[in-house]
Amino acid sequence: MDSRYLELFTLIAQQIANLAEQVMNDHQDKGEAKEQETAQTMRDDYLNLHDKLTTNQELDKADYARILVGAIIVANQLDARIKNEQKALDGYKLDIIPKLDQINNTEYDDVPALAAKLFTVKEDSNEKE
Repeated sequence: MDSRYLELFTLIAQQIANLAEQVMNDHQDKGEAKEQETAQTMRDDYLNLHDKLTTNQELDKADYARILVGAIIVANQLDARIKNEQKALDGYKLDIIPKLDQINNTEYDDVPALAAKLFTVKEDSNEKE
């Protein structure tokens, strides 16, 4: 395995170990012993994998299966993050910037009234339900 894949797989193992630790702590805070133990096992498995990767030990099929699961988790997290960032970007492009441009292009004396009108959140009928 070349050094780039080794580095990538090491980062995946570390990230999943960190995530499992966070989940473990959440379950501990909620008093969920069985779930905490499951998350702890996952954390320990990924820490052991991380150690194998950093010491260039030979990986077995189970190790590659863990890397596969970790890569899927990381990819899903990235996908969710990208979708959230896209929502924020759309909000700027479709809402904030056009409204600010509208204010920028209005008469000076009309700015306060227009700003009050444009920058008021209208309740969505779905939010009431």
